[in-house]
Amino acid sequence: MMKKAIKKLLAALLAVAMVCAMAIPAFAFEPWETKEDLYDHHDYIAFQIFKGVISSKDNPTLSDVTWGSHITNPDNFLEKLKGAPIIGAQFQSIVATDATDAATVQKVLAVISKWDDSDDDSIAFARFVCHYLYSDGGAPKSNIVGHGGAITIPEAGYYLIVDTINFNDGDYYHAYNSFLLVNDTHQGEFNVIINHKVVKPTVEKKVYDNDNNDISSAGGWGSSADHAINEKFQFQLIAKLPAGRDEGRAYDYYDKYSVIFHDTLSDGITYDKDDNLDSVVIESNGKTYNIPKDSLKYTIDTTDLESQNSFVVNIPDVKACAKDAGFDLNDGATITVTYTAHLNDKAYVNIAGGSTSNINKVYLTYSNNPKDESSIGKTPESTPVYVYTYQLNNTKYHDDDNPNNVLAGAGFRLYSDEACHDEDEIKLKMNDDGTYSRDFSTEGKGVEMISGQDGQFNVKGLDAGTYYLKETKTPDGYSACKVIPVTIKADHSRNDQVNLEGSNLTNDIVNIKAGGITLPSTGGIGTTIFYVVGGGLMVAAIVLLVTKKRMENK
Repeated sequence: MMKKAIKKLLAALLAVAMVCAMAIPAFAFEPWETKEDLYDHHDYIAFQIFKGVISSKDNPTLSDVTWGSHITNPDNFLEKLKGAPIIGAQFQSIVATDATDAATVQKVLAVISKWDDSDDDSIAFARFVCHYLYSDGGAPKSNIVGHGGAITIPEAGYYLIVDTINFNDGDYYHAYNSFLLVNDTHQGEFNVIINHKVVKPTVEKKVYDNDNNDISSAGGWGSSADHAINEKFQFQLIAKLPAGRDEGRAYDYYDKYSVIFHDTLSDGITYDKDDNLDSVVIESNGKTYNIPKDSLKYTIDTTDLESQNSFVVNIPDVKACAKDAGFDLNDGATITVTYTAHLNDKAYVNIAGGSTSNINKVYLTYSNNPKDESSIGKTPESTPVYVYTYQLNNTKYHDDDNPNNVLAGAGFRLYSDEACHDEDEIKLKMNDDGTYSRDFSTEGKGVEMISGQDGQFNVKGLDAGTYYLKETKTPDGYSACKVIPVTIKADHSRNDQVNLEGSNLTNDIVNIKAGGITLPSTGGIGTTIFYVVGGGLMVAAIVLLVTKKRMENK
């Protein structure tokens, strides 16, 4: 009975090793944390939980097991155990004036022997032991220390081995290693090899790109997108929590498990806080839970939104959310925060291919120590997300595109369809700098663009696509220009660079006197075609005339 009970107790204490693990489970070694790093940056200390006598060299088992040197008050331990959540009632019948006597230990072991290795009772006992050992907020003293990948145990017994590395604030390159429990039945010193289990969650950010008009980039979620200034679009923040079932139901050892998103937008992007968050969704093992907005299960802190353009989404207890949804967090989970934003007048506007400063990132902080709710880990910042927008530059001329022939007072509107119906109008507003940009608020017609004294009327912050310029007001004495197609073809298969090959972002538009032919010139070459063709016709006419004269003279 004693041997069986000790075996069960060992299983429970192995659970203690997991509850006291100072890191949450993760996928494997991350690129920034190599196996060599793990051995170079970790120190260990061992605590004796139980001790005993080796019965035989041929059959090395522990007998006469008593409390180890780090359980200094067995009476207090038993008293606290009776009040432990979930399992306390099972020890209420144990009465002892001295918890160290063999009969009392036997009664405690008799209760523990009924439990399976990883059932709820065993886990509850493990959580209790962990909190008991660290009730003062610090670890008990021990003179058994190790470094790197091993620690030497000097005496037979059961030991809890703890990673004692001290991390600096914001150190996401290293993480606490799981605790280990060792049953040393060796005579003399025993060299324990540390099997590192350093694990961490990950986080990424995505932006939604629509797939309208004639844009080259596919619609959907990705690392880059095209959008118009003032157009609302969505970001996603995605945290991936690794499965903990193979790590001994690791999440079950936390009273609460928090996940906190720290999102930062560029100055050119505005978080539409009035829209709150679009959704906070947890997915695990094929099940989905959309956290109700009014549930108070997450909070949004916008304190730094004005000064740093950043905000925080805090889910203080993911375990509680998982419980409400009916799934087990130990199967791993994905937490997705979706929110709405828009490009503002500070946005970087591309007038040619290249990069953009509309760059956005996120990082994650999370619970990393089940015995201390204030202890957090931190991930590196996510891979940047890029948002592009473009400027259409137009210049109006009379007669030809000579710089001296700019034409003021011509009116234009922008459309999404060549027919240029009212319902297809791209509604615009005039900015303080004289440019025009999208107006998504008006229900009527947008502002008519008027060419200035320099002949220019420029549209700032357009999405990729195909548009149509229609002259709606023609200066006196001139003929109206035909509808001009404008294409913004954006290829940002390289997220940090956009290629605008095949686009016409610069357009020279020429009006001639009434009764003549108007000459639109896109990209600065439109009128050149007419000059070349006209010149060719003149040459052909001269050749024909000379030939005719020669034939008449014969």
